[in-house]
Amino acid sequence: MIVEWDPARPKKRATALIKEAVEAGGIIAYPTDTVYGMGCDLFNIKAIRRLYALKRLDTKKALTLMCRDLREISTYAVVTDFAFDAMKEHLPGPYTFVLQARKIMPKLLMTEKKEVGIRVPDHPIPIGLANLINRPILNTTVKISGGDIFTDPRVIEKDFKGGVELVLDGGIIVSDPSTVISLIDDTVRVLREGKGSFATPRRI
Repeated sequence: MIVEWDPARPKKRATALIKEAVEAGGIIAYPTDTVYGMGCDLFNIKAIRRLYALKRLDTKKALTLMCRDLREISTYAVVTDFAFDAMKEHLPGPYTFVLQARKIMPKLLMTEKKEVGIRVPDHPIPIGLANLINRPILNTTVKISGGDIFTDPRVIEKDFKGGVELVLDGGIIVSDPSTVISLIDDTVRVLREGKGSFATPRRI
């Protein structure tokens, strides 16, 4: 089902439908500041396994958390002063930062090195979704592993029918995925060039 939803002027029926779907373990597709993402409740292991299966993705491949702000990141990942400075200069925006995960994170979502990817997107819908459930929403790009990124919400609804409960309509999005940057050990490593350009944080 395709749903129109504006977090700034939310309609009660659409809002209730979305919240109910996520809390019941459903998978939602939605627009972001880069490409279409899809995700679920980060603490619903059954939903997470469904998400991996839907994408035909190896469970060793880490997914990303869509956080609402920098403060929320520290609940789920270790944020050093260096990492905070780096993220503060670039978030919200089209970046995924890889940090050391905290124990609150489900093991299924972490790499073997206990790392996790974090985003604070510059888009109201994923932020609105996180506000609805009062915690980050799990995120991954809408694509089948090894395939192309989906750009049209109607194609997403058609091709993932039975797997994705709701598709939040953001129109056609043709863009690059986020730039992925590791900040582990206070060392900057660009793991994937994407939409966002990156400069090492300034030191005072």
